[in-house]
Amino acid sequence: MSQEVLSSINHSYELASYATPELRGLFNEWLGEIELRVTDFVNKRNRGDPKELAAHFKLTTESILFVLGKLAREGKISMQAKGRAKGNLHLLKREQS
Repeated sequence: MSQEVLSSINHSYELASYATPELRGLFNEWLGEIELRVTDFVNKRNRGDPKELAAHFKLTTESILFVLGKLAREGKISMQAKGRAKGNLHLLKREQS
């Protein structure tokens, strides 16, 4: 996974430490819903382009990279970074449900 993605994820977790338990709970609920939708979107296409996902879900590319990184760490998707261009990630395999 690229250094940029890892840095974005770590920064998001650092910011979360300042939130109240209530806000963290709401964020986790929202994040869970987004994860389900992103997984479904990617699985239907058997690929996932961060820019396309960001536009579809009305989120920034950085936010989508956070979600994709989390899903990959949890084994829900596999991804590979190619080249040096930002957001050039491709799904390697779809997880079977």
